[in-house]
Formats: sequence, C-alpha cells, structure tokens
Amino acid sequence: NNMGQQIQVTPPSFTLTIVDGAIVLQPLTATLNGQDVTAQVSWSFQKPLIGDVVGSDFTPTGNVGGVGTVTATLGNSSGTATATVTIQKTVGVGSITPEQKAALDAPTRGADAALNMLYPFDQTVFPLDVLAPEIMWNGGGAGDAYKLTINETYYQYTEYFTAPPPSRKLIAEADWTNISKSGNGAQTDPVTVSLNRWSNGTAYDPNVRTWRIAQGSLKGAVYYWELPDACGSRNWRILKIKPNDPVPEQFYTPGGCWGCHTVSRDGSKMMANLDQPFPFPQITIDLTTTPATASTITQSTGLTGTFSAYNDKGDRIVVSNDASNNATKLLRIVDANSGAVLNNNAMGNGCGEPAWSPDGTKLAAICGLQGGGWVFDMGTGYLATADVAPDGFSVGAPVTIVPQAGAPGRPAYPSFAPGSEWIAYGRPTAGSRSTGQGKLWLVRNDGTDPKELTTASVGDSSFNPSFAPLRAGGYFWIVYISRRNYGNRLVNTNRQQLWITAVTDPPTAADPSNPPFYLRGQEDCGKSENAYFALEPCKQLGESCTSGVDCCDGNCIKDPNTNEYVCGNPSGCAQDGNACETSADCCNAPTSTCVDGFCQGQIPQ
Repeated sequence: NNMGQQIQVTPPSFTLTIVDGAIVLQPLTATLNGQDVTAQVSWSFQKPLIGDVVGSDFTPTGNVGGVGTVTATLGNSSGTATATVTIQKTVGVGSITPEQKAALDAPTRGADAALNMLYPFDQTVFPLDVLAPEIMWNGGGAGDAYKLTINETYYQYTEYFTAPPPSRKLIAEADWTNISKSGNGAQTDPVTVSLNRWSNGTAYDPNVRTWRIAQGSLKGAVYYWELPDACGSRNWRILKIKPNDPVPEQFYTPGGCWGCHTVSRDGSKMMANLDQPFPFPQITIDLTTTPATASTITQSTGLTGTFSAYNDKGDRIVVSNDASNNATKLLRIVDANSGAVLNNNAMGNGCGEPAWSPDGTKLAAICGLQGGGWVFDMGTGYLATADVAPDGFSVGAPVTIVPQAGAPGRPAYPSFAPGSEWIAYGRPTAGSRSTGQGKLWLVRNDGTDPKELTTASVGDSSFNPSFAPLRAGGYFWIVYISRRNYGNRLVNTNRQQLWITAVTDPPTAADPSNPPFYLRGQEDCGKSENAYFALEPCKQLGESCTSGVDCCDGNCIKDPNTNEYVCGNPSGCAQDGNACETSADCCNAPTSTCVDGFCQGQIPQ
C-alpha cells in the first residue's frame, strides 16, 4: 500500500539556462521506498508557458523563464522538485559591425550626455498582454549603432541595431510577450532597460530606465470618440480598441457623426447619441453581434440628451438631457429596453455627466451647473453622489462630496472603481472640455481621502479618467485623455490621445498613480476623446474562454472531453478566475480572495 508515501524526485531542484533557443533538458528520476518508479509516475508542471515534463525529461519551452514546481504522482503518493528556467536571447548581431559590437559591450567613453530617453518613462507600470512599447530617444546621429538590454530575474534580452533620427526601437511582439510573462512581480522583479550608443569609433555608457510589469492582464476594451484632426475628413466616430490591438475597430457605422457613449457592465449594450437632428437622439446598440447592430432604443423612441450611464444589471440607464438652460439640466432614469422614463429628475436641477456604481447602489454626477449652453461648457459644478434604491430608479437626496472650491477648474466626468469604493474624476479648466488645463483626482465615494494623481497628470493636460472594469496584477487601471508629448512621434501637437496609468491598490499613497503608457494602436493623427473602458460582451455556455470574466455566468471550466476551456456551470467552490460573492466561495481560500467578483490567487508583487 503506497498510501501517501513521499516520492523522492531527483534532482530536488535544478536550474536550466536557455541561450538563443537551444533547449536543454533535465532528466528526472522518481523513487518510492527505494524503488525506481520513474516510468510509473505521472508528471505535471504548474506553469506550461515555462515548460513541461516530456517522458521523464523536464523540457523548457524556451520562450518564458521563471520558477515552478514539478510534481510526480503515483496512486496516493506524490513528490515535488523545483525547476528554474532562465532565458538569454540576443538578436541583431549581424546588423552592426564586429567593431561596433565590441565597443558597445565594453564602453569606454563615459556618460552619454547627448542621449535623451523620451519614452517609455522611468518607473512605468505595464500590465501583461499589451503591445510592446516603442522606445524613443533623441540625441543620436545618422551613423550611430546601439545596444539595448532588457533584463529581469529570469529573462535577459539583448539587441544590437541602428536607428537614425528620429530614433525609435520596437522589439518583436513575441519577445515582449515572453519578457512580460517571465516577470515575477512589478515591485520585486523590476525590468532594467539599458540603451548605449556607439558613435564615431567609441561607445558610451548606457542610459538606464526601470519599468515594472504587473502580473495581470487588462480585461475588456476601450470605446472612444475619434475626431479627425490631422487624419482628414472622416466622420466623427466611436472606435473600439483592446490594449493589445494594433489598430482600432470601427464596430458600428450609423452614418454621420455620433458620440457621447457609455457601455453596460456586461459589455453587451452601448448607449450613444446622433448629432442630427437637435436635440440629439439617444440610441442603443447591440454589441454582441459583429458588426454591432441597432438595439431597442432608436431615433423614433424620442429620447434625447448627451451623456448616460448603465446600472449594474444593464436594465436601467441614467441620461443627461443637457438642455440649453440651467433650470432644466437634469438626469432621468429610463428603462434600458424601452426608453420609458422611470424617474424624471434623479438628482435635482443643474446636474449632468452621470456615472453609476458597479454595485448599482450609487449615482455620481456633476451638479451645480449654472448658465445656458452645453453641460461641457459650464465653468461651475461640484461632484455629488446619491443612493439608489433596490428598484433601480428611486434616488435619495444628493450629497456633495467634492466642492468646486479648493483646486483649479471644476470636477468633471466621474468614474467609479470596479469595487465602487473610489471615484476618479478630472478637474478641467475649460468646462469639462479637454482644451484647457486639467488634472486627474481620486476620492472615496463618501468624499474622504481626496488625492491628486500627480504622476499621471504630468503636463497639466489630463482629462476624462475611466476605470478599467477589473483590477489586474495588484493595480487599478485608468484610461484617460492627455495632450502630452508621445516620445518623438507627437511633439507639441497638443493632440488628445489615450494613455493608461496603473493606480496602486490599495491607493494609500498621497499619489498612488504611476507613470502612464500610451495605447499604441490608436491613430496618432486623430484626437482621441471620451474613453470608456468596458468588458467585452460575455460568452454563453459552451463558448471558449480564458477565465470566468469572459463568461455570462462567470465560470470558465475545462471540458473533460476536449481539454479545452469553455463557459460552463461550476460544481462546488469557485476556482481562480471564476465568479464569487465572497472569498469563502473560492476553492483556494484563504490564499485566494474575491476581488471585483472573481476569485484571484496571490499575485507576485
């Protein structure tokens, strides 16, 4: 009887270094009570991106580095070993001369005062599964050669290349993905990026930056309004972009200009408005079809206004009527299917720019809007919240949580964090337009603990923060609009573009924001405005998935017949990535906790 005896795996720990794709195997043996059971055990490895056991040899993929546990199982007995894989990859040696390479590998010229690294910024935090950042710098010459190293604990990447001014370098997407997934935590395993330059016969010491890669992926897509600007005469349109999309998607074409959009929490519906006739007709769009199609609120419904927000269930929408005089600027709550008005004045006169908390219990809006004209041209206003009753349309008395006084501009465009406990908002100085100055702020939903997001707001031209629908990798994520320079691609264009900042969770620091990254797939010739970050439309039972977030019922399970992951019905507790109400629902509690409605294992920080 082998009941629960310890299997000895030999070697108990080992390290393999994979140089330029040359795979090195580690033979393993398993013994039980002194008997060799190598051929009888079943082998498994917890991190298939790093490697697996083939036969009885641990076999790295050669793509991703890191540490994981090999397990040998026979009946009720098991044993483990620790595998460490380090990747070393060098590319581009043939693109420069041997003399240039030798000089770059042993620089003698000291610091490079001319080289100015522009982007990415030092200490930027990236999530997994975003496009590789384009490294940009000034100060090089036409004939210069370069060495780039990107190093973390389990991955060392080196590339030699030339880059005449304006100097830029984009590493291969596959290499960026592998570097990212080899990371061991944004704080404990920082990425050291070094760039050194050969010029006129000798090489300078490297310029060094630190990047951080959070071990979590951003779920969902950013829906944003594009204005043509330098792109020419296109219609003003709403586009969709995922953080790893090389180009945005024009998912719906109503004909003519449309904008002022919001998306339901489950990603299935959008409300937007058309610019003809006046007042602007509100319409809803079904995002579950490809391309998207008109939904149940159409121009003939007769609902008009500008900005809106869905409740948690997607069956109610709060709509700003944006009337031309102050007395009738108000928020109505309508049935999301029929457009029927359920509450004709939810928060009192002079309110606009609504948001609805993900838990469904609170509205936020800018109230105290005074004067004629558009809400987004109003120079007055304060941030207020109000409690929503379980019926989804009865609303309590509004409470001012951020007054106008105390900082430049006025509060604008609130956005609730995925847990509903924080609200991000902008403080623009030209109404709520992105044409003046602007900073980003964060405050608790009761008005306590206000924080200026100084790092994200560098340049005083940041607007319209929108929280990602879920936390990832130990951070909140906010997409926002900024007119700041983007390396040497957009310099003094003053053009609105999408940027994403990581906000440390919990946001206890005086400024919990981090240097942002640019959403690379957007068109840099157009103005990107009014971003809204939402989940993709959820998938039905039996459709493929990568986690429960993808599924309408919140559960992604392995189909025993196909070994593929599909949306399914859970049995018992919730595995990591699947839906939960409390941490007690999670199979791996207390190690795993319920975060934003899904079980999440411990994230390497």
